[in-house]
Amino acid sequence: MNIEDLKKKFIVDDDVLKTRLELVVDKALNHCKIDKRGQVLITNSRLSTGDQVCLVLSARAIASQLDSSISADVTVAEIGAYTGLPANQVRARGNDAIKAKFAEAPQPGIYRAVPHKIEAFLDGIVATEGTER
Repeated sequence: MNIEDLKKKFIVDDDVLKTRLELVVDKALNHCKIDKRGQVLITNSRLSTGDQVCLVLSARAIASQLDSSISADVTVAEIGAYTGLPANQVRARGNDAIKAKFAEAPQPGIYRAVPHKIEAFLDGIVATEGTER
């Protein structure tokens, strides 16, 4: 196989990425929705607190790809408002997500999902839905 064939296989164009985004959105819709202001509405009530935090981060990251007016960055206060968790639990679960390399903190009190980890996270929710995590 020559270099050009390898390049075509490995380097994808925007349409392929858009197709992948559609699949990720479909997976996220099983657990949440997001409004035009970026507020995440969790519809799966069986999630652990850690999964709730990761779902909020995932939803915002996905939404930021679809609408540039929605930021992928989520504050502790926003996560608390969307999940009902107190700030200390949000920080603890956010730090767990960082240690697991699922999220990063661009500034203190602000979290952002690592984009390439989102689909595997959403697949993990599906695989364990209805069981204790």
